[in-house]
Amino acid sequence: MILPGCKFGENYQCHFIKGSELADYRLGKLHETLDRLKLESERVQLVQLSITEYDKLPQILNEFVQRLEEIGLNPFKGL
Repeated sequence: MILPGCKFGENYQCHFIKGSELADYRLGKLHETLDRLKLESERVQLVQLSITEYDKLPQILNEFVQRLEEIGLNPFKGL
């Protein structure tokens, strides 16, 4: 799963106030939980983009799909 969000930092201008920062914090907790369950936390990624970087999204999605193909199927899918 890929979560696109606004870039945070010095010139943070997210219309969700601090939504991307909160998502980043929660994603860290999710990664910890997935790792404890021996699931690949790489299956979930937060991507920060500004509205002017919309043209980068196809490349980001293609790279994410390639990474998922390298990881392979979820070992618990057949259970």
